[in-house]
This record gives sequence, structure tokens and C-alpha cells, in this order.
Amino acid sequence: MPQFFKKDAEGYWGRYPEHLKDMDQILATSGLTPATLHVMGEPDDEAAPAALIFTTPPGGEIPRHAHKCERFEIILEGTLLVDDMELGPGDVMIARSGEAYGPHIAGAQGCRTLEVFSTLAGAHHQILETPEGPMDVEFGSLAALAESSAKAGQS
Repeated sequence: MPQFFKKDAEGYWGRYPEHLKDMDQILATSGLTPATLHVMGEPDDEAAPAALIFTTPPGGEIPRHAHKCERFEIILEGTLLVDDMELGPGDVMIARSGEAYGPHIAGAQGCRTLEVFSTLAGAHHQILETPEGPMDVEFGSLAALAESSAKAGQS
């Protein structure tokens, strides 16, 4: 049976698989809300494709990073400056696994995007580009994020 979710209905925003429920707080702390994650398959299947809708506030910035999966992004509302190019509603960006992009900087009205990831695991794992080199960041849970941050502090 197909599922339907209305964006103005209670429970639409902040929807995550149970094992990734901390992502709501993590994205909120990052200022990337409202947000919601939909898995195209069983909610706990890390190999299933996933779609993340999130909102970046006006002037909000997401640092340069990559994912360990294929990624498709379409701008739904507002504008986004990426690699000296302004993207608006309907514009698309595609990145291969491991291919870094960004930073992303939201325009004056903010930006809402839909990102489709070839795997759920790739949706909650980033490879940040830092002056010290690439840094793996797992943000599927508060514990995983703390572990990633601790490892970054040791390098």
C-alpha cells in the first residue's frame, strides 16, 4: 500500500527511522530545519535509497563535503550558492560517491532542498574537507556524532 505524507500535516517534519531519530536534534542544532527523511524501502535498511528534505536559513552555510554514495539534489524553494553558481527552484546538482561539493550558502530567503541518496547510510555520513584533510563524520545518532568529533580531535 502506498504511503502519503502531507507537508502541512503533524508528523511530516522531524520524521526519521527509529535508529536515526537523533538526526532531528542534530539537524535542528545545525539550523537545518524543518527537515524530514524518507527511506525507499525498510526504514532500517542502510542500503536502501533515501530522500532528505531540509531547510537552510537565510545566509546559512553547509561546509564543503562529500558522501559515500551517489547523491541528487533539487532546489525546492529559495536559492543556494554552490561553487560560485546560484541555484534556484527546479535546479539540480548531482554528485558521485566521494565527490566533494560546496560550501552551500543559502540565499536571502533561505533554501529548501530535496536530496536523494543512493543509500540511507550515505545520507547520514559525510566526508568533510578540512585543512588537515578529509574527516569522516557520522551523524545518524548523537553518540556517533560525538565519536566522530572525538576522533577528529585526536588527529
